[in-house]
Amino acid sequence: MYASKSTMAMAILTGVLLSSPAVFAQNAGGAGGGAGAQSQTRAGSGTRLQDQDRLATHDMDRLHDRTLDRTRDRLHDRTLDRLYDRDLKREQDRDRIYGGNLMSSVEQTQYEEHLRSLPTEQERVQYRMEQQHEMQQRAEERHEHLGSPPSEAQIRAQERQRQQEREQIYGYSMMTPQEVAHYQAQMGAARSAQEREHIRAEHRRQMEERARERGESPPK
Repeated sequence: MYASKSTMAMAILTGVLLSSPAVFAQNAGGAGGGAGAQSQTRAGSGTRLQDQDRLATHDMDRLHDRTLDRTRDRLHDRTLDRLYDRDLKREQDRDRIYGGNLMSSVEQTQYEEHLRSLPTEQERVQYRMEQQHEMQQRAEERHEHLGSPPSEAQIRAQERQRQQEREQIYGYSMMTPQEVAHYQAQMGAARSAQEREHIRAEHRRQMEERARERGESPPK
């Protein structure tokens, strides 16, 4: 009987202690603190994953932009090369010297320089007609055959076109046929009016510098 009363007293005391506000708050705080720590850990992991996703997306965007830039640059270079080759061939075909295979490189250079120095269309046409006649005589002397030369009308049309180019290209008289073709290719490949204006300005600067080096007045 005594033992039973002691056991009951201990149970009652334990219940009172557990139900006290201080003990309840401590127990609740401990449980809540554990849950809060877990929540904070999960939140931190979620933030790190979001940051990693953003960084990965940013890197992919940068890689995509660089790839597009390289692709555009390659396409632009290929277009410029095609235009250059096309215009260079066109210029070479038009300016091919009749009977040039019978002339030395020095004679060809002198011919081109003299042709460019003539101020009027009529003088250039006359000079080219005389050169053709001279090459035909040279071919007969060497027992070689030359194809039919361009007619006077064809030469006049070519010189008229050349004159239009002189009016369009600053410093045309100081440029080689290759330089003319390259300039035309650059202008044809330009993607904006601003880019074309930049090409013109740089070309003008080069021609003015070339004129100073030759001791000549700047081109008109």
